[in-house]
Amino acid sequence: MRWASLPWNKPQEALNPPAAKIGIPDTLLDGGARALLDLLPCYVSLISPAREVLWANKALIREAGQVTGLPCHQIYRARHSPCPDCQLGVALEQGSVSVWEESLPGSNLSATHTLVQAVPLQERGAGIQAALKISTDLSPFRARQRQLELSQREYRALFEGVPCYISVQDREFRILKANRLFERDFGRSQGRRCYEVYKGRQQKCEVCPVERSFEDGQIHFSEETVRRSSGEPMEMVVYTAPITDHLGKTFAVMEMSTEITQVKRLQRALASLGQAVAITAHSIKNILSGLEGGAYVVQSGLRRGDPALAAKGFEMVKDGVGMAGRLVQDILLISKARTPNHRSVCPQALAAGVVSLFEKKAADLGVELCLLQPEEKLDPISVDPDAIHTALANLVSNGLEACASVQGLQTGRVQVKVLELPEEECLAFQVEDNGPGVNPEVQERLFREMVSTKGSAGTGLGLVVTEKILREHGGKVRFHCASQSGTVFQLVIPRRPCLGEEDQT
Repeated sequence: MRWASLPWNKPQEALNPPAAKIGIPDTLLDGGARALLDLLPCYVSLISPAREVLWANKALIREAGQVTGLPCHQIYRARHSPCPDCQLGVALEQGSVSVWEESLPGSNLSATHTLVQAVPLQERGAGIQAALKISTDLSPFRARQRQLELSQREYRALFEGVPCYISVQDREFRILKANRLFERDFGRSQGRRCYEVYKGRQQKCEVCPVERSFEDGQIHFSEETVRRSSGEPMEMVVYTAPITDHLGKTFAVMEMSTEITQVKRLQRALASLGQAVAITAHSIKNILSGLEGGAYVVQSGLRRGDPALAAKGFEMVKDGVGMAGRLVQDILLISKARTPNHRSVCPQALAAGVVSLFEKKAADLGVELCLLQPEEKLDPISVDPDAIHTALANLVSNGLEACASVQGLQTGRVQVKVLELPEEECLAFQVEDNGPGVNPEVQERLFREMVSTKGSAGTGLGLVVTEKILREHGGKVRFHCASQSGTVFQLVIPRRPCLGEEDQT
């Protein structure tokens, strides 16, 4: 940058006149010191107490021309009078080193921003003779600083704006930084371990893509099921990428997660559709076989004149027709969205109706079935009574059959309760049995796939239907079970009727 616009900048010799001609003692600034200062990539000048330039190095002469003998305020500030805020006074009058920043005048309306240091120079017994002013051009650093700030703003906009969850984690799996979307759904997480935030675990996951990125410095991905801070489950596809220092060493890993819950739900729905077709065809085949068998027994009884045999065959036909009706009803419930027909009903009466329906079946299976009444009468609740009756009946039927499967080892027992959940503003119908429980592998697929533990006797539609009914009511199905210790299911229904998932879509 050439200070060409300055009025005193006329063509002159490139170098200063000898120091002796302008009265600079060698003891103040000898030839070796001046030669060294000439090599510096800084603007250096020697300024007298009268604020005149006694000497300038080659860098300053190259930019501003021959400045020896001129007032410093003309050189550095393009002023015709002394600066009111002159910083040189600290060095020239107080004898202390002074540091400040200032802009030097330039051509084309530009200016050079500099960092200035003023160092007092004195001879023994003579006091302060001059100040050495060293100005370092900060323009390249400021340009890089602005570029860095721009890059940081762009990075921050990208980090906060992308529609996915981003966190940066250290080797202890502690979250160092998370974007706005992450903190919205998972809460304040900085300093906490990722597996505590995502999954409520006390130990790291067995297969961890973050750990693998730390180990090999590569990008990894996985599919995970996590939970929002509200407890709602989410299915995610997770990518991890190493963050390295200038030596190429990984000091952190960035984890980027995208929610694929809806995609997975659609994927399971399509899989369930294919499974439903196969199961339905198999079930219809079994029903038809039963009907054929029943019709044959009826025909045989009539031909032989045996009313008892005919009645037996008729019961077989009735059972087959009942199975066909239930199958069709379940398929209809699953296949289309429906709005619950809400009515105010007494929850204890609804539960009692379901229990009375299964009393004979329970007795035939040798299983105790009871309804545990709450101490106080519960307020009516607004639900679709037919749908909730179907959902509760599915759970009671499953409980009875589970207990019957272990008959001889213990007395089977199914208990039905109606519970008020004031903290959640919900009511729950609970079915508890002491059957064999549910296999852990099967637990993961409950409500998502048509899973049956009854072999060819079951279609696996019952729990899928139950979960759909509760979802349409804005509620949910909870369950808890441990191997060999029975199962507890709860139908949790909001006290205030609300749109369920099916209605919203």
